[in-house]
Amino acid sequence: MALSVNTNITSLGVQKNLNKASDALSQSMNRLSSGLKINSAKDDAAGMQIANRLNNQVKGLNVAIANANNGVSIAQTAEGAMQESTNTLQRLRELALQASNGDKSDADRVSLQQEFTAKVGELNRIASTTTFGGRNLLDGSFSNVAFQIGANANETISFGMTDISSTALKGNYKEASVNSTALTGLAATTTGSVLTDKATTTGSAAVGATVDTDTIKINGTTISFGNVAATDLGVAAVAAINKETATTGVTASADAAGVLTLTSNKAINLGAGDVAAAVVGPPAVAAKTDGLANLKLTANANIATTSNLTADGSITVNGAAVTWAKNDTMASVLTKLTVAAGGAANGASATFSDGRLKLTSGNGADIKLANTNSGSLSQLGLSAGTTQAKLTEDTSISVNGVEVKFKKGDTSDAVVASINSASTGVQASKNADGTLNLFADKDITIKDGSAGTGLKALGLTTVASAGTKTAVTMETSVSDLNILTAAASQQATQALDDAMQQIDSQRSQLGAVQNRFASTVANLQSISQNSSAAKGRVEDADFASEAAELTKQQTLQQASTAILSQANQLPSAVLKLLQ
Repeated sequence: MALSVNTNITSLGVQKNLNKASDALSQSMNRLSSGLKINSAKDDAAGMQIANRLNNQVKGLNVAIANANNGVSIAQTAEGAMQESTNTLQRLRELALQASNGDKSDADRVSLQQEFTAKVGELNRIASTTTFGGRNLLDGSFSNVAFQIGANANETISFGMTDISSTALKGNYKEASVNSTALTGLAATTTGSVLTDKATTTGSAAVGATVDTDTIKINGTTISFGNVAATDLGVAAVAAINKETATTGVTASADAAGVLTLTSNKAINLGAGDVAAAVVGPPAVAAKTDGLANLKLTANANIATTSNLTADGSITVNGAAVTWAKNDTMASVLTKLTVAAGGAANGASATFSDGRLKLTSGNGADIKLANTNSGSLSQLGLSAGTTQAKLTEDTSISVNGVEVKFKKGDTSDAVVASINSASTGVQASKNADGTLNLFADKDITIKDGSAGTGLKALGLTTVASAGTKTAVTMETSVSDLNILTAAASQQATQALDDAMQQIDSQRSQLGAVQNRFASTVANLQSISQNSSAAKGRVEDADFASEAAELTKQQTLQQASTAILSQANQLPSAVLKLLQ
């Protein structure tokens, strides 16, 4: 090859190789320092595009995993609150079942209702205060919410939660209810103590002489008197009258002057004897004469008992006022008592016999007596208190095909107990006015029993056609429920079952969503792992390979530098030719 000074071909070639080694060394150093095989588009244009696309997917998947986990947290938060709501509803149902029991009084149910109301308020509190990140979950505002669970647009799962406050929780109950009219087959009777006052009549003067033909009638019994002188002072007359006391109920007495007095603890019917003409012929019978004149007595068809009403009085009978003035007649008071007890047309009555007042209620009502003025009832021989109405005869009814029998003397409470223990599916209770209420969650069929008098006796003759009252399905909310009566408690039990089912259904949806989120997270993690691996294969540097390449290029660079130094000395060989 020719020797040249201006163009050192060898040096240029060595420089080219030195530059190439330097570039390769720089690239290896960049890869080793960054850990990336692709540090700029010139390293691998297609690879950079692939790596960026995979990187976008991986980052999106990581966000989606976080979103899905947030969805799980929200669902778990809501479900935990729903569990407490379910516990509250279960307690409400327990209270309703307690209030349904026949051993509970109205006062007991009022106490149970206080806790019932507080628990309903707790339902509302849970619904209004359950939040996640400041957002309410259970008041109905969190509905159809989309969760981004993918790396790309519109890859979502949507779910929501309904309002679980007491006003939003709905329930149904089936109700058939039958109310009786007055229980005419029952009556309450109260009888007073014997009053000391009596019917009395006194002769106008001392008894005169009597003869064999003198007769009088006392309460329908004829009494005869013999020949008795006026000086007897009525002793014989008293003996003759008292001889029939067991029959007439009348007792005679005479004072020192011989004035005759007749007394009885009931009204006295005093009349003339059977006056008849003399019978002529053997055997001859003397004519009968009226002995009242000789006894100085006056005929009176009704000598009433004297009044025990020695002072003004005022009482109440079943809340109705009965008053009288001092010395009013017992008859006028009896009329007022009859009206207050329900009226004669409804079977009420007030009588006074053998010194005792007897009061019977009408329409099957109890008798509740109370003093308005102290001591008024004692004037009538009565005492304050309540006498329950009782069946006046054995009877029975058929309830849903089961015959329920009642015996004479059963109270309305006993009637209710008999119906409730008959396993007919029908519950009975008493209304405030003492009438019956029958209720059930199915149709009620009521007919006369074998006695044939039960419907009328219990006031159940107005049941729907064919004796059946059809059950009607009603919708209500938990906030509208109460347990103040046995019937309302039964309705609450049915409605609360539906309300719990409503929450259970919502919880089932949340459980399904949580399972979807869990599956989604697992899938996203798998995708993210594989995408990251693919991305790494595209852009991550192979340190073993790059370290070897670095050593290689460093060696080449050093060799090229040394050779370049020698190549640069080649033109100086021309000087040898010029010497």
